[in-house]
Amino acid sequence: PIPSPAPGDQRAAASVSAWRTFLIANEWNELQTHRKVNPALQLLATLLLLEVVGLKNLASRDLNVNLHPGSSTYLAPWSPVLRFGIATSVWLAVGIVQVVISVGLYERFVEDKIQQFTDLCSLSNVSVFILMHRCYGFYIHGRSVHGHADVSMDTMHSYLQKEEENLCPLRGLEANSNIQTFEVLLTDRTRAFYDRINLPLVEAPGGRRVRSSLHDQRLRSYHALNRFLASFLEHRYKDMDYVVKDKFLLERILDVEFQEPGDVSVLYNDESALFGRVLFYNHELTLLVFEALVFCAVDLGAQDFVLATVVAFVVQKLVQILREALGKRNLAKKTLVESQFLI
Repeated sequence: PIPSPAPGDQRAAASVSAWRTFLIANEWNELQTHRKVNPALQLLATLLLLEVVGLKNLASRDLNVNLHPGSSTYLAPWSPVLRFGIATSVWLAVGIVQVVISVGLYERFVEDKIQQFTDLCSLSNVSVFILMHRCYGFYIHGRSVHGHADVSMDTMHSYLQKEEENLCPLRGLEANSNIQTFEVLLTDRTRAFYDRINLPLVEAPGGRRVRSSLHDQRLRSYHALNRFLASFLEHRYKDMDYVVKDKFLLERILDVEFQEPGDVSVLYNDESALFGRVLFYNHELTLLVFEALVFCAVDLGAQDFVLATVVAFVVQKLVQILREALGKRNLAKKTLVESQFLI
């Protein structure tokens, strides 16, 4: 997170409240495993459709379509191919219904956690810079249009009231723009300068037992990196400048960039909050397919959907725990927020 000092305030960077950074870091930590579907509901609904509704009976080798055969009815052996196909179809159908309800209804009329995170960054006056690959990542512009965020509740309410009545500038990075999220393509020169500043922060060990000299070294590197990123976004480096533009239609459809950054970095306007790609949120299809394969693999071996549900639930939890642990470690390393403060 990049604490955003008010323009023209030379001492603001030294007096930025750490609690705002802690708040954003914790919210990001919670978002890392946020998904469009409810994993437990996914398992329960699939099991009910297969066992209670009786869709599993469609997988028999005969042509008798009877969802609830009697005790005296002849039951043909299961067809592994049909059983796999029906289980996969039910799993994906339940997942698709959940995604449609989540994206089309819940996020639109109840709450959208991804958009809420962007709004919280703006209220907290903290920007977030995310690198997914060496020169590709995302930027969330969180600089407050009011200049300060450490204010009373009454003042914050008045800020929000001004925004509702359009009595203040828009929140966007550029003038007269409300776009706060961007895809970032850095030049090799900018990335090399970033690595040079970030090297002490990466190499120095963290934790509460680190020597004070190493801790001071990490702090200096952290503040230097924040100053560099803030200055870069304010166009202060003419040899490491950037431009803001929209992607071409074909680039958006194919999800590629046809042009290299060249001598300047590029910030593509992103109204779809694509920074969710570094979260579980934008990998829902991959997770659904993975969990469906685990569910079906266990069922094909044991011929038991209940056991498959239990194993799939355990695998879901293990993947979630692993993602949370790795994400928390990375977050603590990159933001200087110790892991004990990430709850």
